Amino acid sequence: MAGFHKQHLTSAIDLLKRYSYKEPFAIFLKKQFKKDKKFGSRDRKSISDLCYGYMRLGRSAVEYTTQDQIIMAFYLTHQEDNGLLEHFYPLLKDSIDKNIEKKIEIILEAFPLFNSSFIFSFPQYLSENINHESFGLSHLKKPLFFIKIRSEEQAIIQMLKEKCVPFVSFEDKILGFEQHISLSDLFKLDEDIVVQDISSQKTVRLLDGYEIKGDSFWDACAGSGGKSILASDRYHFNSHYVSDIRPAILDELTVRISNAGVEITDTFCVDLTNSLSIQVAKSYLPKTGIELIIADVPCTGSGTWGRSPEWLRSFEEEQIEVYQLKQIQIVKNILPFLKKGGYLLYITCSVFANENEAVLDAVKNSHSIKILQQKYFIGFPHRGDQLFAALITL
Repeated sequence: MAGFHKQHLTSAIDLLKRYSYKEPFAIFLKKQFKKDKKFGSRDRKSISDLCYGYMRLGRSAVEYTTQDQIIMAFYLTHQEDNGLLEHFYPLLKDSIDKNIEKKIEIILEAFPLFNSSFIFSFPQYLSENINHESFGLSHLKKPLFFIKIRSEEQAIIQMLKEKCVPFVSFEDKILGFEQHISLSDLFKLDEDIVVQDISSQKTVRLLDGYEIKGDSFWDACAGSGGKSILASDRYHFNSHYVSDIRPAILDELTVRISNAGVEITDTFCVDLTNSLSIQVAKSYLPKTGIELIIADVPCTGSGTWGRSPEWLRSFEEEQIEVYQLKQIQIVKNILPFLKKGGYLLYITCSVFANENEAVLDAVKNSHSIKILQQKYFIGFPHRGDQLFAALITL
């Protein structure tokens, strides 16, 4: 077994040295494993786990070798030793089942330069609504993936139990699963269930208590279309528009929304940061205005780095201002399409105040808007993402 772990550790170190942070790590790994056919599925799973553990440390242990960081990460992200610690750092083996606070104490005895404050190393930009310490430590846990049940809830749960598929149940027909579980063989995706993070699903709750007649809806930065499906399930809009800057995304979205049984009035490609491109939106949207607009705007994604932890090591803070300027421009360009008395739901998956509270302040300074609600949806206690949402009206 020692040779097995040594081979995987060596392979993980080699992959990490070759990774340039110029593409998502998942894509890089997939390419590398495709080129190197010697690794079976068990090998790939073990090597990937070591690599992702290393990423989850962020910049907390950069003074140490890659091997040391992998060992630290394995210890902090697991509750059982598979033999790795026994062969490479046996002093840590017997305490791997301790809670994270105790394990950090033990790590500091062995690696005194380790600093958990640098797992998420941008506290100066973090919103005051989020605790830096607990948020940073949350990156040491692998996130779940979540679904929203669209069909009969008990039938879905009964099927999962019959197939012995482990899950965690939350309120409002939300279930959570480990990342390796596939549900496509059991259910019709987008018809029976929608895959969407728990916090993302909760953002539409800001609309509770407000009168939405179901007249018209525009999913302005539609992405994969998850929020279009959620909003349609709630309100069954008479006219439903979706747009994005990426044509390929719109093609995929059209198929997904069709599978979900949601009727779309029109889809169109538009760059909402460009005031000249707004003419495109004008040619598609009704002149009477839109009752509800959801703008899940481009952002740093800092609330989702638990799923792509390579950003903990590679993010350049100058990008915050770049995204902030885009976000302000998008909101300003969208507001003229909002019907008087209608609602704009502004959403990011960022934890940086400059992309959230500061954007609202900037728009307020130049436009007559009312912010009815704003809230951070903190998902890490449930192994989910962090999102910010604000409900705006004119």
